[in-house]
Amino acid sequence: MTTAERLTLHAGTTIPVPDEPAHERAWFGMVAAFAGSMAFLLLIPAGWARLDRLWAEDGAVFTVQARLHPLPHNLFEPYGGYLHTAPRLVAEVAALLPIEWTAAVFALTAAALRALVALIAFAGSRACIESTPLRFALAALVIVLPVGNSEPLNNMANLHWFLLFGTFWALVWRNAPSVPVASFVFLTALSSPLAFVLLPIALVRMFLPRREVPIAFIVGLVVQAVVMALSTRTAYSQDQADPVQVLLASLLRVPVAAFTGSEKLGDFYPAMGNSVIVAALVVALVPMAAGVRFGNRATRTLIVTSAVLSVVVIVVCLVLNWALVMQVQQPGVVLAGQRYSVAPCLFLFTAILAGLDRTPAPAWGRAVVAGSRYVVGLLVVVSVFWFLQETTPVLRGVPWDESVANARLACAEGSGNARLEQAPEDWAFTVPCDELG
Repeated sequence: MTTAERLTLHAGTTIPVPDEPAHERAWFGMVAAFAGSMAFLLLIPAGWARLDRLWAEDGAVFTVQARLHPLPHNLFEPYGGYLHTAPRLVAEVAALLPIEWTAAVFALTAAALRALVALIAFAGSRACIESTPLRFALAALVIVLPVGNSEPLNNMANLHWFLLFGTFWALVWRNAPSVPVASFVFLTALSSPLAFVLLPIALVRMFLPRREVPIAFIVGLVVQAVVMALSTRTAYSQDQADPVQVLLASLLRVPVAAFTGSEKLGDFYPAMGNSVIVAALVVALVPMAAGVRFGNRATRTLIVTSAVLSVVVIVVCLVLNWALVMQVQQPGVVLAGQRYSVAPCLFLFTAILAGLDRTPAPAWGRAVVAGSRYVVGLLVVVSVFWFLQETTPVLRGVPWDESVANARLACAEGSGNARLEQAPEDWAFTVPCDELG
């Protein structure tokens, strides 16, 4: 057997292909799941508020530049040192419509793409996680996970955290529809600098048939790398990262926040201290250890890879964007930069659910894994319930239609430019009055 043949055989057992394609009836379930996901994201209190609130860079960067500059300039214009192709494309569409629709266009598109990520996770995990209920739980977490439903909810500026997770499963999904999935991973590579952490998976996929998806992803990474090499990035802060604080913040933002949500963690950590970290690690590590012990090569690889990605993403995000406000003794504990928890928590749950999927032979092992399923499930359900009681994620301030009306009034009084207020507080941007229609 040649070296190439050995590598192909090894890659095939590491990233298996489903035994049979999904049944045609599954498409009806997919459509229902997509509609349900959209309804949840848009109609929960926090989601409803975002239909008439434009968030941060969606307005002050992408919208204003789409209205003032031509499409080619915007698509290749870096912001923060990298390309943001997905939100810029949405901004270009919004710029063709009445300006009153801008906030809704961003919210609806972000919700739709996030629902698509959930479907990709469900379909792509079929060969790695045999249990349909566990695959459904993984897909549902993309939608209901509390850390994803405050700061990152229904805005394109923070969607790339979900796109990263979807691309992970798109690369693992060996019998995926080539053209749409290749387009998806290409778009992710052009929208997130963190997509480089998935390069090893794409390289492994290159040894297997149907290489269109990894090739599209790698091409996107090359374009992103060139732009990043030619760009400059202004750091959010000049504060130096403290290794101890980064470690504590990482543990709180991922294993703990995954089970409690970011908002509720602000109550638990000051009262209970580091004991919440120990408890969360135990709940997470028991099923992961069982999966590594009793699973096959594909299961062990999935657990280890997901766990490593979870650690790498959260540590890189915190080190590169560290500010004193992220110290764990600060009010809110982990609410600053809440978006950094999204992809790491989803990768962590991937490792946990992959472990729960493999029921070990010994009776004690079956009891441990069965108990872990109930504990993990209960914690997630309770955290979602807690989150839905929170009022802080609901955006306040000037609604978008009121902001547009105020800007039109200023133009009618003789101003040549219109100032449009948006969320969060103190964010706004200015466009010529002609742009108001």
